[in-house]
Amino acid sequence: MENFKVCLTNPMLYDELHILAAEYSVSVDLLVNLAIKRLIDDVTLIRELREGKIKEESF
Repeated sequence: MENFKVCLTNPMLYDELHILAAEYSVSVDLLVNLAIKRLIDDVTLIRELREGKIKEESF
């Protein structure tokens, strides 16, 4: 497991993360990891679409 620090420059992100964490009884770390994973998956999908690696049936 790697540890690193991220500084949120938008105070609304900090607030929303803590609100969601409390609302769903999960840790802020889990939410951040899920968000990063989703971002990476979305970027990968776009790259594959550009390269023609994804067929229409994949949606």
